[in-house]
Amino acid sequence: MTLNPEKIAASDLPGLLGLGFDQLRRPIWVFDDVRKRKVYANRAAVDLWGAATLDELLARDFSDQSTAVRTRMEDIATRIEGGAAAEERWTFYPNGVPVAVNTTISRIALPGGGHAMLFEGAVVETEAEQQRAIEALRHTSALVSLYDADGFRIFGNPASLASYPGAGVRFAEIFANGDAGGALWSSALDGEAVEGAYRVITAQGERWHGLAARRTPDPVTGELCVLVNETDITEEVEAQSALADARELAEAAMAARQDFLANMSHELRTPLTSILGFTDLLAASPLTGEQQRRLGRIHDAGTVLLDTLNDVLDFAKLEAGGVNLESRPFELRALLNKVAGIFEAQALAKGLDLALQVDPACPDWLEGDADRLRQVLVNFLGNAIKFTGAGSVTLSAKYRVGASAGAARLELAVSDTGVGVPAAMLDTVFERFAQAGPEVARKFGGTGLGLAISKEIVQLMDGEIGVDSIAGQGARFWCVLDLPIAAAPERRETEAAPNTMRPLNLLVADDNEANRELIGTLVRAMGHAVDVVADGCAAVEAAASGSYDLILMDVQMPRMDGLTATRAIRGLGGDAAATPIIALTANVLPDQVAFYRASGMDDHVGKPINPRELLLKIALWGEAREDGQTAPAGRATDGVQA
Repeated sequence: MTLNPEKIAASDLPGLLGLGFDQLRRPIWVFDDVRKRKVYANRAAVDLWGAATLDELLARDFSDQSTAVRTRMEDIATRIEGGAAAEERWTFYPNGVPVAVNTTISRIALPGGGHAMLFEGAVVETEAEQQRAIEALRHTSALVSLYDADGFRIFGNPASLASYPGAGVRFAEIFANGDAGGALWSSALDGEAVEGAYRVITAQGERWHGLAARRTPDPVTGELCVLVNETDITEEVEAQSALADARELAEAAMAARQDFLANMSHELRTPLTSILGFTDLLAASPLTGEQQRRLGRIHDAGTVLLDTLNDVLDFAKLEAGGVNLESRPFELRALLNKVAGIFEAQALAKGLDLALQVDPACPDWLEGDADRLRQVLVNFLGNAIKFTGAGSVTLSAKYRVGASAGAARLELAVSDTGVGVPAAMLDTVFERFAQAGPEVARKFGGTGLGLAISKEIVQLMDGEIGVDSIAGQGARFWCVLDLPIAAAPERRETEAAPNTMRPLNLLVADDNEANRELIGTLVRAMGHAVDVVADGCAAVEAAASGSYDLILMDVQMPRMDGLTATRAIRGLGGDAAATPIIALTANVLPDQVAFYRASGMDDHVGKPINPRELLLKIALWGEAREDGQTAPAGRATDGVQA
């Protein structure tokens, strides 16, 4: 075939007639990469491209190129610009059929001005699997590169060329941290398979790549090379970073809230200690009826404030996952009787019938956290008494079938004939701060946290909680729990008899003058001698110079806090170092109490002070001191109930 002179003139390539390309058997074509059109092809190339005529082939538009093809063409243009030739294997799809061609590509000057690409091809017969692998490598979004032993890239698939364009790309230079790149290169050359996430500098800017590198021979020359595979993981890393930042902020907010609660607890409990303590002392004094009534008002208000504070702290601990259930044997009927007894006076004052009904099938002894279960029932019963103006309130326990072997399924419920729960509130009554409208909140008071706390506790116990009610006809709050059946434990005497023990010599350290007076009065009423000091420094001096059976130590004090003072006393040596120390503090959160024990304190009494708990612990530790023990027998002093 000979070229049509008119066509060649139209293509500005009349000079090609004299080159003899048309007589060659191997495919030859000239491609104008600017206009994305072929401007010349010999007969073999026309056949290769599946065209009927040269005119048909030259009329084709090749501008619809994939990203991989565009990247390869840009790389080739850069490589041949200085007169060099590029060796490339291409797969073309004339008429949809793949054809693999080894090509030599060089730069050719067009007779009419400008330059184009001269392709000299040789058809390659490749196996199907090899062809598929080649095409997958070219079109994958993963970056695949081959570097020689000096760290220069000698091969890159289109994705690699797009991210790191140009010739002379070095492995260590793609990293934002050159030291990391150098260390990775050394490890790969030593034969280690290296993987990790790295910050790299690409044509698109700084990115995060998941990168794997391993040593391998060059499949062409056999020389030592390093094969590198990269995947862009920027979005994943940024998402994880955002999640970590959010988690850090949440943890910081939680820590700040916990610090706030701890500080507020301390600041509120300290004055409450004096308010409740001195009202108790005054109540035992000769007063007129009007004075007793007013004193009762003060005590009731202080008790409500303490209950509110306890509710807030309890809910915060439960919400933060800071509550661990304890499992101990407890006597069910004794627990129910104690809970009902708490509200006998309130029920009597309102003229309510308070009843306790226990199914005879219920086991006598169960295993679980009796204190937390008591808290749930107290919340149920307290609400029932509060919202019932007339009629009755009933605490009941029923045995239900369905528990696993060795356990009992119990339904514990409190029923009343009070105002009931509106239908619209039934689904939200266990949510925090939920109350049956502002009018009810104003009339009856409360935080709206009791039932939310009860729900959290029951869920911790893997139980169910619910309410049945019709507004105006009363309510029935219930929970269902599966609890292991326990054997009755051996009876042991855990409480010392305060009235029969010898007088003790006590040291009290507290920076609050009212608290010092209150504690001193309570302890002296038992016949004990008391010295009082106002800070930790004075406590250490007194402990070193005197002989005390027991030290009651506040934690937050000026000059020297209680924990520092405790450690100093433990370092005194002799009997003084072994003196039992009870933390007497408004800090009552579990992690705080545990920290006090770890810091050398032996026990803990929270503020506001429960006089019975304080006097009982004094008796127990005094008895242990007298017997030469390091701790009271049974060490069952925590959780003493009023």
